[in-house]
Formats: sequence, C-alpha cells, structure tokens
Amino acid sequence: MRSAPKVVFTPEGNAAITSIQVDDPAPDEILVSTRKTLVSAGSERNAYEMPRSGILSVGYSAVGVVEEVGQSVGNYAPGDHVLIISPHQGADLVDVSSPSNWGGYAGRIPDDVTDAQATFGVLGDVALHGVRRAKPYLGESVAVFAQGLVGQLTTYFAARAGAYPVIAIDLLDERLEHSRRSGATHTVNAAREDAVQAVHDLTGGGARTVFMVARNPAVFADCLKAAARGGTVCLSGSPPGTVEIELQPEVLRHELDILGNYSLDYPAEPYHRFLWTRPANRDYVFDLIGRGELNVDSLVTHDVPYTRAPEMYEMIASGPEGWLGVLFDWTDQS
Repeated sequence: MRSAPKVVFTPEGNAAITSIQVDDPAPDEILVSTRKTLVSAGSERNAYEMPRSGILSVGYSAVGVVEEVGQSVGNYAPGDHVLIISPHQGADLVDVSSPSNWGGYAGRIPDDVTDAQATFGVLGDVALHGVRRAKPYLGESVAVFAQGLVGQLTTYFAARAGAYPVIAIDLLDERLEHSRRSGATHTVNAAREDAVQAVHDLTGGGARTVFMVARNPAVFADCLKAAARGGTVCLSGSPPGTVEIELQPEVLRHELDILGNYSLDYPAEPYHRFLWTRPANRDYVFDLIGRGELNVDSLVTHDVPYTRAPEMYEMIASGPEGWLGVLFDWTDQS
C-alpha cells in the first residue's frame, strides 16, 4: 500500500489537495504511477460549480508508468507507459482482466508520443467519435460551435475528413486563432456578429453538419438554426441543464438529424462490422500525434504541478479567457 496525492472538490465549493491510500495490485491489476492528467474543462467546471454535500473526485484522463503488476497479469510490465481512465491523483489501480472502454482500460503509449500529448487520447476519442457519427462527406460544410479542446479536435477531424468549409465559432479571438491551426477554413466571433447568419452566408444556406461543443445549452438552438435543410446536428459537448427549441421550423420542417455523441456502452473489442472502438480511436489519435499530423502541444496553455490545481479551477470558473488546455504534472509527489 502507498500514499498518493489527489485533487478533490470540497463541499465548500473549492478544489483541494488530499491524500489517499492505494493498495498493492490484486492478481488481475496493475499499479500505475501518474505522470500527467488533463483537465476536461467542460465536465469538470460543471462539477466544480454544482452544489454538493461531500467530497467529489474529478478527472478521467491520466497518463502514467506501470509500477507493479499482479501475479496473473501477463501483458503489462513495470515501466510500460499507459493512458488510463483515472481521477486527478498520484497513482491508481487498473483491473486489466477484461477489456473495457472505461475503468478497465490501459492503453499503451507509443515511444514517439510524450506523456503530455498522450493525455489527449480520451478527448481526441470523444471528438473523433462525434465526427464518425455525423459522417461529414468530402466537400460538405461543417460548423463547430465552441472552440475548447473538444471543439478544436472536432475542427481538426472534420477538416481531415475532407469537409469544406470548416467554420469555427467562438466568443474569443485567442481560441479562434488556435482554430485556424486546427484546420478551420473560416472563423466567426459570436461576440461581434450573428453566428447563425454568418454560417448561412458562408455556406449558402446552412452547414450540412453542425457540432455543438459549447458548455452553454442555449447554443444548441443556434446550432439547429445554423444547419442546412436535411442537415445533421451532433451534440459532442457536455452542457448542463435544459434548452428550449422550436420543433416545427427548426427540426420538423428542415428534416434535421440530431445525434448524441456518448459511446460509453460501445464494445471495447472490435468485430467485423464495428472496428472503431474507443480504444481503437485512442490508438489512432496516438498514431496521428506520433506522425506529427495532429499538433496537440499548441493546445496546452498551462502545464503546472498538481499542487496548483485549486488555482487552475478558480481560473477556469472565472471564464474562458487566457487558457485552453490545462495539464497537471505529478512527477514530483514529495
């Protein structure tokens, strides 16, 4: 058993550093010492701001090194670099006896992918799965509402799929500058212009595929209005709460398809009619990064020791200005 630091949200509404005890690995488990974790700002800000009566564990994208393996584990060894689904904490156990998309996942990281880059495997999978679901065709127009990390990655994959134009929409010029590097052919600052009208003007009647990656649920109504007749709207973000939409003019009469992007229940093992499992998507993200075709380094604005987590969550809660990708470094847990 070992002690490890952990980031938690307190009942008082703050982030704090606490300590947990991590057991020795059981026969089917591996013990992973964390090196980097990536903040999923949308879902974690939702959790940070919601009322709670107890301590809340947060985070799910962690990269680390295998320290110990259980006696029944034959396909992992100490020293392996892996991506795991784990909260923001210094170490964790993973049961690798049966493959899964979530708790039992431990994906090997190629040598040409850094720890920081590998943390994008999970959010990269989210964005990639959304683009696979929506199926934008070569030369078809795409609009991506909001340009946080998932929005940037969605923009990249839509452009890589051959969509044109790829229109990135956000309230901040600093994020739209990143969007150009992510593959956007056009950008729209929704703080200065009507985003729906801009999309219609750029596409001649609406985007064939619209991705909703905004945290504000009200943006969903604009996504419906920005879509072309017969188009598709894919919800790839994690907005809390509810939104009011007009069913007849925006959905019924335009014959829109509305898709959700949440693949938790998908099989973890591929079969002949379903190859792109979540682990397969993450491996593809690693491959793109390793070949230099997906640049996630430019998306990281803060790579800080985990001890600065309370400060980072205050920054995130204050608004989207001045940051984009936030990493916690766990290499010094003394």
